[in-house]
Amino acid sequence: MALIGLSTLPGYHFRTAPLAGKVAPLTQPNVNIAEPGPAERAARWAVVVFLLLASVTLAFGLGYAVKDLSDGDSSPAANASTGTSVEGPISPDLLNEIIAVLQEQYVDRGELDPEALQQAAIDGIINSLNDRETSYITPEQLRQFQFDSGSSYEGIGATVSDRTGQIQIVAPYRDSPAEKAGIQPGDIIIAVEGESTEGWTADQAVERIRGPKGTTVTLTVRHPNGVEETITVTRGEIPLESVFLEPILEVIPGESGTQLVDRDGNPVTDIAYVNISRFRENTLEELRSKAGDIEARGYRGLILDLRSNPGGFLVPTVQVADEFLNEGTIITEVDSEGRRQSTTARPGGILTNIPVVVLIDAGSASGAEVLAAAIRDNGRGTIVGTRSFGKGTVNVPVELTSCDNPEGCGALYVAVGRWLTPAGEQIEGLGITPDVEVPMTSEQYIDEGDIQIFAAIDILRGNQ
Repeated sequence: MALIGLSTLPGYHFRTAPLAGKVAPLTQPNVNIAEPGPAERAARWAVVVFLLLASVTLAFGLGYAVKDLSDGDSSPAANASTGTSVEGPISPDLLNEIIAVLQEQYVDRGELDPEALQQAAIDGIINSLNDRETSYITPEQLRQFQFDSGSSYEGIGATVSDRTGQIQIVAPYRDSPAEKAGIQPGDIIIAVEGESTEGWTADQAVERIRGPKGTTVTLTVRHPNGVEETITVTRGEIPLESVFLEPILEVIPGESGTQLVDRDGNPVTDIAYVNISRFRENTLEELRSKAGDIEARGYRGLILDLRSNPGGFLVPTVQVADEFLNEGTIITEVDSEGRRQSTTARPGGILTNIPVVVLIDAGSASGAEVLAAAIRDNGRGTIVGTRSFGKGTVNVPVELTSCDNPEGCGALYVAVGRWLTPAGEQIEGLGITPDVEVPMTSEQYIDEGDIQIFAAIDILRGNQ
C-alpha cells in the first residue's frame, strides 16, 4: 500500500527503530579493459548497486520468499528466463565481465541506459523473491517516510495499493480532500491527469498524485459499483490525528450528522464509540486522552471502528491492544527460521472491562488486523463487518549508502517476519474473517444507513 501525498508505504507495519547503520561507500570495481567512458562507469555503478542489493536481500529477504497466498500459480520466468543458471555465489568479476562485453560488443551498445540497467538489476532481485512486501525505495520515497512522524502532510489524503495489479484506493482519510471529493474505499484509479495507470506501481501513482496544498489533481476512478467518474481533488494539508469519538460515516446519511444513532434514528447514549484511523507514534496518547474515562461513564459497551484503517507502526499497535487486555497474547512474530516470539498483554489498561464490538472491512489492514484479532482471540470482543485486507508482514526499511548519488541511495524495504494472530492464524494474504458478516454496499448505506454500526449496537444491547 501507499499513502497518496505522504509516506509511500504507510499502511505497512514498521518497527519504530532507526534504519540500519551506514557503511563506507564502495569504490569503483576494477575491470581489465580500456579506460572506461562516462556511460560505462555509470553502467558499472549499476552493477555495484546490484551486488549491494543482492547481499542485503540474502541477509534479510530470502527467508521470506514465500508464495503470496492470495495469488495463483506463479511463473518461474522471473527466476530463470533463459532456463539456465550459474551455480555458486554471484561473483563481482562475473557481473563486471557481463557489463564489459555488453559495452564492447552488444550491437546496440550505444542505446544502453545506465539507469535502466540499475533498475533492471534491482527489479530482478526483488521479483525473484516473489514477495509483494519487499521492495526498493527510492531516495525520494525514503524521504517521504518522514510524513508519518510529523503532525501533518500535504496531499489528497488516501492510501493506495497495487496488489491486484491495479491502482486501488484502500481508504481515504477522514475529512480529507479525497473523501470530500468523492473518493471511496475500493475505487480503482484508471487515470491520473488523463494518463492511464495501467502497469503502474503504487509508488508511481503516489509520485504523480501527491503535491503541495492548493494545487489540484484529476483522477479517473471506477467505483466499486462499476460506475466510472472523473474527479478533481484539491490537495490540502492533512492533519495526522488518529483517534476520533465520532462515527467515520454519517450513520443515517443526511440526518444524523456526527451523532451515533440506532436504526430508528434515536441517539445512542448507552454505547461509546471510538474510531482509530491508523497507528501513529502518538496514537496511544490520543486514545488515553480521548477515551480514558469511557469505562467510568458506565457505558454498556464500546464500538471500536477500524474500518478503512490501513495500519501503521508496530509499537503503537501493540500499545493500543494492551489497553484492551489484562492478559493474553497480542501477536506472535515468526521469523525466517520459523522461530516464534509472542508479545503478551500486561494488566492495567483503560478499556479492559467494557464489552467491545470491532468493526472491520476490506480497508482494514496491518495494525488494524492485529488489534482486531487480539481483541477477539482473547475473548474481549466480537468482530463485525467484512473480511479485512490481509497484510501480515513485519517490514523494515534498510537504508542503502553505497552509491555516489548526493540525494542518497534509497533503501530496501524488507519483509523480515510474518504475524500470527493469538489463535495461531496467518494474516498475510488471508485477512481476518469477522464473527458476524455484515456486507455493506454504497447503495445499502444510502438506502439503509450504516448497517454495520446498527449490527454492533444490536449486539452490545443483546438484541442479536
